[in-house]
Amino acid sequence: MSWHYTCNHKKFIDKTALLQEYNASKQAIEFHIPKAYDNYDFSVPPHEPLEELCRLKALELRENNDKIVIWYSGGCDSHYVLNIFLKNKIKVDKLVMVKSGFKQADFEIDQYAIPYAKSTGIDFTVRQPNMAYYEEYYIGKKQMLGTVHNMWHHFRLNNHFENLEHCDTDGVANIFGNEKPTLQFIDGKWYTYFLDVAVTPQPHQINFFCDYPDIHSKQCHMLVNEIQLMKNQRDYNNITKHNENQDFWNRSIGRYNKNSFPLKLMTVDNQYNNKDALAIQQAPEYLVEAWKVHKNEMLEELGGQNFNNGDPGLGTIGVFSKFYCISEKSTKTVDELFPNGFKSQ
Repeated sequence: MSWHYTCNHKKFIDKTALLQEYNASKQAIEFHIPKAYDNYDFSVPPHEPLEELCRLKALELRENNDKIVIWYSGGCDSHYVLNIFLKNKIKVDKLVMVKSGFKQADFEIDQYAIPYAKSTGIDFTVRQPNMAYYEEYYIGKKQMLGTVHNMWHHFRLNNHFENLEHCDTDGVANIFGNEKPTLQFIDGKWYTYFLDVAVTPQPHQINFFCDYPDIHSKQCHMLVNEIQLMKNQRDYNNITKHNENQDFWNRSIGRYNKNSFPLKLMTVDNQYNNKDALAIQQAPEYLVEAWKVHKNEMLEELGGQNFNNGDPGLGTIGVFSKFYCISEKSTKTVDELFPNGFKSQ
């Protein structure tokens, strides 16, 4: 098991079960990432270009698996992964695209992913919940696809259809375009770390950019170099807030040369992301009300302290991995770096 949690000497990949154990035992939660990170020296940037590191990884995945399946959203991360395979003529067996079932919220798949998938000639499938699925889950309260791993309680249920328990995994590399570097500048040193909410800890999922420390390290150094070149030191930690600086991040780590991808913005009230807000606008009122009941049930079961702003619709509070120093070879915990609690510097 690669990405996973421990609490009270027990292993978890299910965030709900984890929080139940935490509430009962009051023992600390730890978020564990691939063991390859343990002794990796992040202070030495890989000399190969990012594209070459990715090409080598794509070849390795192809050689070690019977099938390559890329989960393609049309966004710049999965698009970069797909084009690494295409550019280097490395066979991809299938593309999987996941929709929410609400047309307004599925613009990225409809306008970007499907047209590009068709242009590649690669076999593809689109997975999505229908309205009956929403009703059975929110009103019938039936256990549905992938809910065991879902740490998000967005209104849209597309995350359920990204669950690999219901997919072929024997000899199959299921590749996702996760995840961009997360950085902090602390006491004159750069650190990278992960939050569980950014990387789904489910078995058999290959996170192309962050399962492998050399690819992750290369991106960290590319981003740090661009920040130090373009920004004042007082702004270092502001620019590392990805939601507010997507374009800067994507350009710095080579995702694109021009902005041809839809931005995943927040709504005007800064509450739910724009896709969830669009789905809520389009959905029947009875389903939205049933979702609100579902959120209240989650609050009663797990407590508001375990959710961002006490709202399950904003996801569970993130759990930190260790912090890996880029400026020197060292590793710290969040408590060592922030004894009074995490705060963006």
